[in-house]
Amino acid sequence: MQIEHQFPCSAVQFFNFMARRIAQDIQIETDKKLTIAEIHQGMKYDKKVLVSEKKQRIGKAQVAVFDKPGHVQLRVEMFDGTQVIDTQCAALGKDRCQVTYSEEFLPSNLEKKLAIASFSWMGRKNNKKKLQRLMEQWETEIRQLYGE
Repeated sequence: MQIEHQFPCSAVQFFNFMARRIAQDIQIETDKKLTIAEIHQGMKYDKKVLVSEKKQRIGKAQVAVFDKPGHVQLRVEMFDGTQVIDTQCAALGKDRCQVTYSEEFLPSNLEKKLAIASFSWMGRKNNKKKLQRLMEQWETEIRQLYGE
């Protein structure tokens, strides 16, 4: 599932926002406090992934791409596949940027791939709404952070 959204900040500010979110995630998952300068491509940590309201899994998270200011990708390897969260940012002038955000699950085998394909149409509308709410939440945080 993919969504595009314009944010009221520069591409560099958005990248720093994403780096801050990764640092917060690492602190929540590992109790390690990191600065955004310490985040780098290839960094790995254990991450809890919520799969339903009552169920979570432990996965191995890796910052797969960390290319300032345009691209951040997090991959979470689990026993049944890999969750890929990809964020790409393009400048639209000094104080605006266009973000393309996507989440994709890559199943580990054909059986899981077929099961996901048969049920994916049911969740598309809810996923689109979830991603739209996430973008709105991020925009609110960015406005508070960078003062617009």
